[in-house]
Amino acid sequence: MAMQDTAPRPRVLLTKSFIDSHDRAIATIALALRDAAMEVVLIDYEQPEDVVTVALQEDVDVIGLSFMSGGQVETTEKIVAELDRREVADLPVVVGGIIRPFDVAPLEAAGVKEIFRAGAPLADVVATFERLSRAYRGLA
Repeated sequence: MAMQDTAPRPRVLLTKSFIDSHDRAIATIALALRDAAMEVVLIDYEQPEDVVTVALQEDVDVIGLSFMSGGQVETTEKIVAELDRREVADLPVVVGGIIRPFDVAPLEAAGVKEIFRAGAPLADVVATFERLSRAYRGLA
């Protein structure tokens, strides 16, 4: 009889602003993560603080933020600050989408664990979410 992996499935939150009507990319990522046996919570948020509220309610291991219409630095900084305020600053945040080259350094300075610009290979995205999830749970 083969041993079964008893580790819980990685649980991730994927989100974008409710005013951003571009959802094809985030839906593609959600399907890829689901196909890799992850539990995916997919929401649109109104305020950056909503992301942290849902992340805590859903007990996720990684937050993925999608940006197709700008505002990524300011919004991400607010989300990271809210994670810190709620004493979960170690919850990893990943950013993807239309990320301008000059936004990479401020996003990294805000504490983002990984940045995926348009066209990133799905396999890399999936591997990153898996790695960050395992690390967050202390399984790395």
